[in-house]
Order: sequence, then structure tokens, then C-alpha cells
Amino acid sequence: MNFRKFFVFVLFFLIPSFLAPANSISLSCGDCLKGLEGVEVLVEEVKEELENYNLTAIQIQMDVEAKLREAEIKILSKEENENIQPLRKPYLYVKINSHKLPWRREVIAYNVEIALKQLVTLPAQPKSSRKPFYSPTWYKNIVGAATPKDFAEIRDGVKQIMDKFIRAYQTSNPKP
Repeated sequence: MNFRKFFVFVLFFLIPSFLAPANSISLSCGDCLKGLEGVEVLVEEVKEELENYNLTAIQIQMDVEAKLREAEIKILSKEENENIQPLRKPYLYVKINSHKLPWRREVIAYNVEIALKQLVTLPAQPKSSRKPFYSPTWYKNIVGAATPKDFAEIRDGVKQIMDKFIRAYQTSNPKP
């Protein structure tokens, strides 16, 4: 009888909560977004297990850039970024981690991370020894699990995080 209660608990509470995408860690610095004239976009390659189902880095890059264009946020090439914003060189870094779970039914656990990375320096150091380095100044991620027929959830996760980035960007850089 106790096993039956445990099984019902797992079936109705734990499994659905694992399969639904969830927010995880968040970092947001509104001041760090002020004055940005656009961003460069860098999308990491995705694992073969996702590419086998037509989810590619190129597709994710197109989704991210479409969201930025829709919000009228300028997309910069590496060269433009270095010329326009040489002290900050901000870029959006998009990474999708995935792992095929060892179940009979094919399920992929995933983590979508989007970070705005910029050059920063530590002000406590003497000016002569301050060396800039890239650090995330805005970060969001979600985790979830999906079967291949539900991989659209992963792309939707990217779009949800991009919506949050766009809101933060527009709040920090209101149009005149």
C-alpha cells in the first residue's frame, strides 16, 4: 500500500514538475544595459541529439536576431561592435545544453542560457593593473525536458528569455 501511494505521488507531482520548463538562475543589471547601441549575437553549436531533429544553432541564431529586429535593437557584427562600443564590446551569448535521458522513451533534458557579456574592470585595482575581462552583466536561463516532437518548447524557451532581455534593454534605453 505504501508503494502505491509513493507511485501516485511520483506520477502526479514529481514527473510533471520535471517535464515543465522552469526558471533557474537570474542576473540582471539595468545600469549595465544603459547606453548600449546594439549587440553582437553568438550562439554555441548544439549537440547532435538536437541537430538530428532539425534544431540547429543557425535556427536559434535566426530566432534571436528576429526578436532583436522586431524590438528595433541593432544587431552588430564583431567589427561594428569593436568600432562602435570598444570599451564594452557587448554580445549576447546563447547556449543550449542537452542530455539524452536513459529512458526507453526518448526524452532530452535541456537548459537554455542567454547572457549579455561585456568587458568589465575591477575598480578596486590600481589603474595601471586594471585589465578588462568579459563578464555576464545580464543572465537568464530555463531548464526542462522534452521529447523530440516537443522540441519547439526549446525554441519557445529561447524566445521567452529574449522577451525578458528585450524588456530589460528597453527599460534601460527608453526611446526618446
